[in-house]
Amino acid sequence: MSKTKWYWIGGVVALALIVLFFVSLYNSTKTPTSSVSSAPFKLVVWGTFEDTENMAPFISDFEQKYKGAQIEYTQKNAQDYETDLLNALAAGTGPDIFVIHNDWLPKYQDKLIEAPKEAFTVKSYKDTFVDVASDDFVSNGKVYAAPLSVDSLALYYNKDILGSAGIALPAKTWDDLKRDVKKITVRGDGSFIPKSGVALGASSNINRAVDILYLFMLQNKAVPYTSDYTQPTFDQAVTDNSGNTTFPAADSLAFYGSFSNPSSDVYSWNNKSNYSIDAFVNGELGYMYGYSYLKDTIKQKAPNLNYDVAPVPQPKSGQNLVNLANYYGFAVSKQTKSPNGAWAFISSMTSKKSLTDYYTRHPLPAARKDMISDQIDTDLGVFASANLTAKSFYKKDATKVDSIISDLIDDVTLRGKQIDQSLSNASQKIGQLRLSGEQ
Repeated sequence: MSKTKWYWIGGVVALALIVLFFVSLYNSTKTPTSSVSSAPFKLVVWGTFEDTENMAPFISDFEQKYKGAQIEYTQKNAQDYETDLLNALAAGTGPDIFVIHNDWLPKYQDKLIEAPKEAFTVKSYKDTFVDVASDDFVSNGKVYAAPLSVDSLALYYNKDILGSAGIALPAKTWDDLKRDVKKITVRGDGSFIPKSGVALGASSNINRAVDILYLFMLQNKAVPYTSDYTQPTFDQAVTDNSGNTTFPAADSLAFYGSFSNPSSDVYSWNNKSNYSIDAFVNGELGYMYGYSYLKDTIKQKAPNLNYDVAPVPQPKSGQNLVNLANYYGFAVSKQTKSPNGAWAFISSMTSKKSLTDYYTRHPLPAARKDMISDQIDTDLGVFASANLTAKSFYKKDATKVDSIISDLIDDVTLRGKQIDQSLSNASQKIGQLRLSGEQ
């Protein structure tokens, strides 16, 4: 074969390799959605706390990338959202994409379609999002939802109240909290408490009371369910590696209830106390557990309040941190006609670039691991860092379980029932819950 032919063949091969290189480079920079149809498709999206203005850039970016795509977003009223969603799904008129709370997957899993590998593999998902998202939204090796943000409980404190009580730093442990509450609390005549150390011990007048008790149980190493998720176990004893046996849920409930027990030395709250958020903004409350969104509420109600936020106290110093997460994730309905397109949209929304722009417009604690460090030194730092050690309390049916736990608090703190028996009764009720389609 002549040299000319060899040169010609070599040139063709080189050209082919160059083309392949640039095709590969192009594909590596795309949102991994190669299976999305180029034909026109429409996606109806339902959310709750994301307003239309904040969602608009997500939609615009996606529609520019996929010329045949049309996204229609509706912000639903959070109070009626689940009822509207279930009714729409039952009628076959539900949205293609909708948000689910982080403890709703057991209830909605049979209504969802998992992510294709082009959007998320289990490994890529776990590498991207904080661990609690994988705990909540990955099941049986499949990804079912992805969050824009993750929120975790923190400890709000009134700096003037703590300073007046000679407290320089917010509580870091449960013992610290009890010590501070005794310094802060001022008791009046009868049941009147003009100044409370902390809002704990009741259910109806404490914001997210049930969540706080879940936090205490998890911090105290309670195990919510068996490993196969068939039976609740939070009421049972736990034996550590040294052979020591404890009853973490009972101890947690006792600790929680002690702050509303008139015979306790940390008594600082009762059912006649003002609602916790109102008490805090009115300068009547030293400590309050809450999520990041309360910062907006405080700003609206008491813009000049001298307060700050600290990590939630842990049972003991030196133990691994445990926090409690609260957030929503976007999921894809089995009723959609464009599952790949729907997941491509979720993948696009949760990319680092999209979320960087989103947080600029709407500051929220990050859901992605690679964005946490950027928030540590901001007003959201406490919440963002807490996301790295956040957990959730497994619930077969979140609404019903929360109601049972709320009744549990009232049984002990209002009705004077025994803690052990009340926990056992609550566990039995939760164990009897059934999902739709279960026998």
